[in-house]
Amino acid sequence: MKSPRTFVLLLATLLLASCMEQGSIVVKNKVSNARLESISFGDYAVYGNLMPGESSEKLVIKEFKDAFPFTSQLEFYMTAAGNTVYLKTLESFSLDYGQDLIIEINDSTAVINPALE
Repeated sequence: MKSPRTFVLLLATLLLASCMEQGSIVVKNKVSNARLESISFGDYAVYGNLMPGESSEKLVIKEFKDAFPFTSQLEFYMTAAGNTVYLKTLESFSLDYGQDLIIEINDSTAVINPALE
């Protein structure tokens, strides 16, 4: 027979797991002739390197329900013609639990260079 301590730990683990919610993010690179690198959404690394026309794998974020929604700009390095620049989207995106967020970065996406602010 298992000890009462083992039972309590198992029960606590099940309760915590049942309180978790999730949302997901996919980033699409639709920028002509530019690679996106080190892509992040707040504290979450989305993907390492996206060539034009590629989409990232789905990043699933699992947190407690009250931790949602997450709101952040998308941050990345853009490399084109041998030059690399660090950028953030001007727009902030929100991810709520149960949501599948798809963010498309294209030629008309408004971005800022924090180094120039």
